[in-house]
Amino acid sequence: MNLKNINSKYGENTYDFLLNFIYYCIIKTQIQMIIYYVKEGQSFADLCNEIQLENPEYLKEYHNRNCSLSERLEGDIVQGMKIYIPSSSEILELNKKIRDHNQSFYDFPTKGKFPFDFTLWEGRYQITQAAYSDDTILAKYENKVKLDFEGIKDGYYHFLFSAFDFRKNEDTLDTKVDTLAKMCVEAIYPIRYRIDSEGKLIDIVLTKKTEDIISELDSIKNFFPDQYSSDYVEKMKGIVGKPGIISQKFKNTLFNFFMFGKFYRIPLGNWTSSDVYYDFYPWIFYAQPIRFEFQNTLLAKDILDDKRVRIQQKGISSDNRNLEGLYFTDSRFDEMTDIGKESIDCEHFAEYFFNRENLSVYKIEAGFQYFGHENIQREDFLLERITDNYYI
Repeated sequence: MNLKNINSKYGENTYDFLLNFIYYCIIKTQIQMIIYYVKEGQSFADLCNEIQLENPEYLKEYHNRNCSLSERLEGDIVQGMKIYIPSSSEILELNKKIRDHNQSFYDFPTKGKFPFDFTLWEGRYQITQAAYSDDTILAKYENKVKLDFEGIKDGYYHFLFSAFDFRKNEDTLDTKVDTLAKMCVEAIYPIRYRIDSEGKLIDIVLTKKTEDIISELDSIKNFFPDQYSSDYVEKMKGIVGKPGIISQKFKNTLFNFFMFGKFYRIPLGNWTSSDVYYDFYPWIFYAQPIRFEFQNTLLAKDILDDKRVRIQQKGISSDNRNLEGLYFTDSRFDEMTDIGKESIDCEHFAEYFFNRENLSVYKIEAGFQYFGHENIQREDFLLERITDNYYI
């Protein structure tokens, strides 16, 4: 509107018009502007996650562009601070601008699901597990595992699996019992994993002939001519002769659940979190796997050129069995049974690290807590890739 139009509409008193116009603009800005007061411990990154903005710097710039000079920000935010935040439509525009400039702190997968190439699971891994009672460490176990990719047959990935270099409390396991167990399991390895296209572990089978394994086990008796060792070897021979037991025995390990669990088949929702889902994890040694209610969350990058994709997995027990019931070999979760007062009370936490370039496993850090009547039992699990065969 030019001055001539203003004068024709409002007469010669353009000063009054301009005051009214400025007042109108201020009111309109206040109506459209969204004001947010910072919560305790909240950062710009936390606030961006809450409003689904993909780069904290853009929020800071937006605030500084719309606030008064006295409200401008240079550093992070503090509790109670007033922040001007964009509307939903403005956030969509800002996120498009962020992505166009490759400045997003999130790598959202296509259609919410990462296209994991499970052939890249081949390699050697270091496993470390530690058991605690409250804050007192009870034992620390370490071993290495090896996955050799054989190829794809009938639509399934085939891997050879073996485990070695077992240690307890950082010492090599060299007692008579430990040596016997290692020799027996080495007679069985390698075993073959069959994995479907979604990364689910379908079955585990022996690669050696049953009679050859039994022959090797019989020869082990010559090194341990006592009754306990003989009974142990006979027990192993009985397991080898039953393929169903072999598959179940080797399948129920934390390594297999972390590498081939339901986690990889769950898509993200509209933002960074997945829908709730259920799966089982064998956290308690010699007990049945525990059923958890899970949710996954894609974490923001620490820096824009971060080389890792990180996904967090949190779970709380949704199992209706008590601790004693989990130790029964025939114990099975029954969805029709309500969770009672004596049901196991525990939680699961894990953070998965993937190489951003090809989404191969880099590291998995996990923990488990069981809240008993007298103390808290805790298990820590760490899986680290120690070779990258696909780079050779």
